[in-house]
Amino acid sequence: MIKYIGFDKDGTLIDSNNAITKAWGKIINEDFGIDTKEAEKVFGVTALGQQTSVQLALTLKEHNIDFPNDKLFEKANEIAIRMGQEVKANPFPEVFDILCDLKKSGYFIFISSGHQESVVKEDLERTGLIKYVNYYAGVRPTQPEFRKGKSHFEAAANNFGVDFSEFIKETVFIGDTPEDLSAAKNSGIISIARIGTLSREKLLQLGANFVISDLSDLPEILKSL
Repeated sequence: MIKYIGFDKDGTLIDSNNAITKAWGKIINEDFGIDTKEAEKVFGVTALGQQTSVQLALTLKEHNIDFPNDKLFEKANEIAIRMGQEVKANPFPEVFDILCDLKKSGYFIFISSGHQESVVKEDLERTGLIKYVNYYAGVRPTQPEFRKGKSHFEAAANNFGVDFSEFIKETVFIGDTPEDLSAAKNSGIISIARIGTLSREKLLQLGANFVISDLSDLPEILKSL
């Protein structure tokens, strides 16, 4: 029986992907002189859904720009903060009703994001989503290995006071990118993919257990699990 429901934040709960991609292009152009559209292309295709340090490394590599490896994570965190300050997107229309229903039904809700954890907190508070969320995790400046995937899921299990081996049997994770699907699959968690960034066909091809057009389809899937 499913007890825990994990969500990616951007592109799954909050309609922010276009704004984030544009903010990325603008910042990368300002800091490295890379064409805005070229930077957006790497961010939205090659590095889709990856955490900011990986997106930065791939963008710089694509344009043959050398940057000290020991400074990359620090620079990525700085960029993530700037993006968080610039992008103030809203949740998708159905999100509040669905999260409210899930909470009333007794599910525990957590967020696992590839974005800076402080930005995750600010977004959840700014949008009012925080009242539905039992736990959230993002990228931490002092912990490079704490990321979407097993480390986030282990932290969520610990927060809920449940053994990880049991947690993964009682959890689904909902996202919209290959990184989200990989994070769930590699941890043995059922994945539900939201159409948006990628098509239904591509999401199924990537191994999604279920594909939904929006979160309104979620309650029926949960009943079947």
